[in-house]
Amino acid sequence: MRVLNGGPGIHINEAVLFPFDESSVPLRYRLRIGLVPALNPYKPHERVLEQGNIKDPDGLGMHYYGSVVRVGDTLRMWYGGYGKDNGEDGLRMCYAESKDGIHWDKPNLGLVEFNGSTQNNLVRFDSEYKSNMTSCLIIYEPEDPDPTRRFKLINEVNPFITIAAFSPDGLNWTESPHNPILKHNTIECGGLMKFGDCYFLNGQGGNVGTKRALATYISYDFDNWSDAVSVGLRRDRPPYQEIAGPHAGEQVHLGASLWNRGNVVLGIYGMWHGESNDRSLISMDLGFVTSNDGLHFVEPVPDLKLIECYEIVPEKGEGGSSGPIEAPKAEQGQGFENVGDETLIWYWGWGAGYICVARWPRDRVGYAEAVPDPKPKLLFPEDTHDMFWGNHIQIPIEKTNPHFISCPIALDKEGARIFINADGLSQESVVKVEILDDKLRPIPGYSGDACVPITEGGLRQPVSWQGNNVLGQYTHPIRVKVLLNGDRLEEANLYAAYVVEED
Repeated sequence: MRVLNGGPGIHINEAVLFPFDESSVPLRYRLRIGLVPALNPYKPHERVLEQGNIKDPDGLGMHYYGSVVRVGDTLRMWYGGYGKDNGEDGLRMCYAESKDGIHWDKPNLGLVEFNGSTQNNLVRFDSEYKSNMTSCLIIYEPEDPDPTRRFKLINEVNPFITIAAFSPDGLNWTESPHNPILKHNTIECGGLMKFGDCYFLNGQGGNVGTKRALATYISYDFDNWSDAVSVGLRRDRPPYQEIAGPHAGEQVHLGASLWNRGNVVLGIYGMWHGESNDRSLISMDLGFVTSNDGLHFVEPVPDLKLIECYEIVPEKGEGGSSGPIEAPKAEQGQGFENVGDETLIWYWGWGAGYICVARWPRDRVGYAEAVPDPKPKLLFPEDTHDMFWGNHIQIPIEKTNPHFISCPIALDKEGARIFINADGLSQESVVKVEILDDKLRPIPGYSGDACVPITEGGLRQPVSWQGNNVLGQYTHPIRVKVLLNGDRLEEANLYAAYVVEED
């Protein structure tokens, strides 16, 4: 299928209709959009990976300017380990594995000698930059016809040199002969993905004539990258406060990490607070953005802190990376995954010797909830602009149900199915689904009246219409309409609808 939401229009097997994605779900009635913060002020951050002993590659600290990638049933993590090898400090690429995203192991890879031993978790990277790996953004493309390029790496090395590398297994890396890949520009890397047939690299920088902002470069072969840059998100414009100075006010730190869901990209970006460039004086939270083209990003709920920096502070003691820092700072890495019934996002605290995970029920980062009916059932002048309505006009309001309507979706074949992710459902709080044609008319047999009411919440509840649970073959695009019905609509939350074409 193709989701016609203004994005690349690529063929996908599953479309995820998040109600906060205004391009995939452009039409809403009596629905309020919200996001679900991962942490509250009373819960400490959940650590999943700690720095090692003083003689380990990550014995002096760790940076999660790294990546988590699923390969088969294994989650694989690459991160920066700060350690001292025979007296020489360096930031090197380390490796860890997990089955559930919570419990991680640092395997002894036996690839690189460190302090006289190869019993460590260092990957092999034969490069002059192997001890200066500031970031390690990795994607996995098993379909690449060249097996030596199935793992792809972008790394920023000081002084802000951006390089690429390739690997057949994610453990043995070879530098690109085209390095540095950014010939006329610089960037501090934050996110990397492939969307359609194009690669997107974002971060902060790019000589864009602004402060820290989300800047993106593109490439179609991973070797040759654009010199021109797209500025996809800024926080130094109104309503954010503008403060004079080269690094002042609200800014976007390191762009955004990226999760390509086929028809929409979800991202976690760094919210830099404060007018100083001194890390000891500013704080950083993590916000949430979406994109439908990989270049332009929006906040579904502006300025919301999805992951708060509360209590993320380096600890004192032997092996501490840089000592205590007054202001806490949460920073994103490249890593989102659905694992079982949960959505996981990995991140870390600047200067802290550990990596954390934030958890949600699967695909429940954001929601739509019903807005109550107007009471009384009249629209009074004070509800809108007096210049338009005058002083004595009263307009009757017909009752209709809260709902959203998707953008057009072109199905490739017969047999697509619809699933709903919702909670708070009951006999008095019901979800129904209609399938509309290209003129917003219910397709016969797929109206709301024909839909079997969904009365139980769940992460993936199937939709059916009078015993039929699959869609037909259509020559024109369809739209999906999701409705809330009943007398207790305030109890329901809609998180997502899925349109699935099974192989």
